[in-house]
Amino acid sequence: MLTWRTAVIVGMLILAFAVVAPAVRAYLDQQVMLEGLRADAEVAQAEVDDLNAEVARWDDPAYLEAQARERLAYVFPGETPYRVVDPETAVDPEAGADAEAGETAKTGLEPWYDTLWESMTRDDSAAADDSAQTDSAPQPEPTQGEKEPLTDVDFGG
Repeated sequence: MLTWRTAVIVGMLILAFAVVAPAVRAYLDQQVMLEGLRADAEVAQAEVDDLNAEVARWDDPAYLEAQARERLAYVFPGETPYRVVDPETAVDPEAGADAEAGETAKTGLEPWYDTLWESMTRDDSAAADDSAQTDSAPQPEPTQGEKEPLTDVDFGG
């Protein structure tokens, strides 16, 4: 049957396997992790390349012109701008006639610069009157254990 030499050799092989197996398993796990990280690095590099290409596009004057025309509705002097409006979202002019004289019905399709200009030229005295009325309203007295409500503080400036 088994001799003592065979038993020693089998024991040494089992011991060698027990010592080497965890190292081999760790090596294989690290290889799988390395492949995943390389794939992530390739995806990140592709994204960096796309972003660099986007930045390079802004150096092109034709691209700048196209973006100004599309995003900001800019036109060159002498050109006639046209705005195509979806009939489902457009306001009927007859319905707008019912609005007060001097005011137009807003469709929400105004360019950003018109909204900005309107906000700069709008008279804010009506808004100041509204805030003065709300500030003069009496505050309820706090009950015991209740905190006082916060109020506006005038720093004399």
